[in-house]
Amino acid sequence: TLVTSLENWRSTIELHPRYPVLYRIGYTMHHMTTKARQRQSFTKTVFQAIIVILFLSLAPPILAIYDPLSVPNNRFGMHIADLNDVPDVAPLVNSTGGDWGYVTLVAPQTDHNTSAWQKLFDDMRRLHLIPIVRLATKPEGASWKKPSKGDIRDWVSFLTSLNWPTENRYVVVFNEPNHAKEWGNTIDPEGYADILVTFAKALKEANEDFFILPAGLDASAASNGDSLDAAEYLKRMVSAKPELLDLIDGWTSHSYPNPGFSGSPYAWGRGTLWTFSWELELLRSLGLKKSLPVFITETGWTHSEGKFWQPRSLRPEGVGANLAIAAGSVWQDARIAAITPFVFNYQDYPFDHFSFKQLGNGEYYAHYASYQAITKQQSKPRQRESYEIDHPLLPEKLVAGSTYALQTKIKNTGQGIADASQGYELVIEDSKGFAISDVSLPRLEPGQRETLTFSLTTPNTPGVYPVKLIIRHNDNIAILEAREITLIPPPTLVVQTHLGWKRTSNAKNAKVLVYDGHELTHEFPDLALIDGTAVTPGLTNITPGKRYRIVLVIPSFLPAQTSVAVKETETLVRLPRLLPLDFDEDGALTLSDVTTLLKLQPHAVLNRFFGK
Repeated sequence: TLVTSLENWRSTIELHPRYPVLYRIGYTMHHMTTKARQRQSFTKTVFQAIIVILFLSLAPPILAIYDPLSVPNNRFGMHIADLNDVPDVAPLVNSTGGDWGYVTLVAPQTDHNTSAWQKLFDDMRRLHLIPIVRLATKPEGASWKKPSKGDIRDWVSFLTSLNWPTENRYVVVFNEPNHAKEWGNTIDPEGYADILVTFAKALKEANEDFFILPAGLDASAASNGDSLDAAEYLKRMVSAKPELLDLIDGWTSHSYPNPGFSGSPYAWGRGTLWTFSWELELLRSLGLKKSLPVFITETGWTHSEGKFWQPRSLRPEGVGANLAIAAGSVWQDARIAAITPFVFNYQDYPFDHFSFKQLGNGEYYAHYASYQAITKQQSKPRQRESYEIDHPLLPEKLVAGSTYALQTKIKNTGQGIADASQGYELVIEDSKGFAISDVSLPRLEPGQRETLTFSLTTPNTPGVYPVKLIIRHNDNIAILEAREITLIPPPTLVVQTHLGWKRTSNAKNAKVLVYDGHELTHEFPDLALIDGTAVTPGLTNITPGKRYRIVLVIPSFLPAQTSVAVKETETLVRLPRLLPLDFDEDGALTLSDVTTLLKLQPHAVLNRFFGK
């Protein structure tokens, strides 16, 4: 039995090669079962098997990123400087039929307020925005502090504490380190490579859903002491840490139209909108083997408007025309996963001439409308769907041909917002005759807990059925409960009582009522009571083993009731003696019964109590 169980576990695990740790456990089980067969005594192997199974039960599943280009993807987004701008970005990046656009935002080391960031992510989930989080340290004078490995634990703790809107957790590891002012006033590609590798490993170890993106480089920077040529910087990075090419999951590019952020949208090569293509070719020459989806987290033209007139820059209308040209040409490249132009809103020097939002009045420049008009796609980013229920919904045994009203509290422990209007549905998979109806699936945001109700109808044929109750959304399913249900034929009730003190307890118009709490489950009218016994036909809509209230009603007699646990085949229900005191036949003892009694002849009253 042990060997069989282990082999079943191994077979199940090997269906999930995506989870390497489970695969290794499966291999260990295979080795253990082989050893078990070779030994007459394998107490030690049994102990090892128990340990492994316990580990399998307790170990969390290893998750993994997915290629954002493998699903429908709205590549258009926006880079923001102020987190308060998130609500205003959605109508821009999700316009013209688009959905789930990207937003690049900065998370400084000085702002690890988990509750505030979780609220932001929850807002982005509601608005269908995918965050690309760029890590930042803190300013030190005119430069940014150089990060240290000692900061990693805090970063990992902060980033893993958040429930992200999508499976992929896009993280950009700092910014333009080929500028000295971005890296503690030093040029240190070897040091950056070391930080990138260390951060990538730490984040991946904490959760495989982290999608690691390197810092975008300034491809137009010169080697002048304050900055280093991007090609030289990359070569030294890879030379110092060649493993970084395997650790990164995508490529971050700052493909600006240079020179002066005012270049032609038709220009080609390094320092243009096509900078990302030049960077990928360079990476291949340095040993990159895999394809990397490209995240253009900074791009765009400066315009003439701002705190001061900048006559050499394009008018906003010209920027808008260039955005439209780029959207119809270079930005159609199949390698691009996201484009987030810099910057949505900046109200002061030095980036006011990049801003899509006008200074001081809340209005937008003309290129806002041009970007909004670009045709966008409906994305379907993957989200982890999971739920918890307060108690099991599906009983082990039910009655064939029955309908049950089921209810439980359900909590959303995943990433999606469960909403029937957005295609979420409760279904039974491989039901073989089971059906659900009258579903009340509450709208549930992650962390919320509400009541789920539905009706379950069982097939008419008794037998053992595997039943899986799931919540489905697009191609994602979340199993609420899975079990085998045994369906039994409808059982019967054998109801016994006495009618007053009659010599024979017979009646032609007995009625048996079955209540589940205060709800009437069954009514059996016009039953024959013979010698104090009435037998119901098949009893459906009940759960074997559960207690029900059984009521017997016979005209002229006060009803009698009791509570019994209904058995699988036949249940004997013994009721107290029925008293013939319902003279007005309204089912209750009232003053009206006394009035009616006084109108009856004495022999008629005696016959009620002691007749045949």
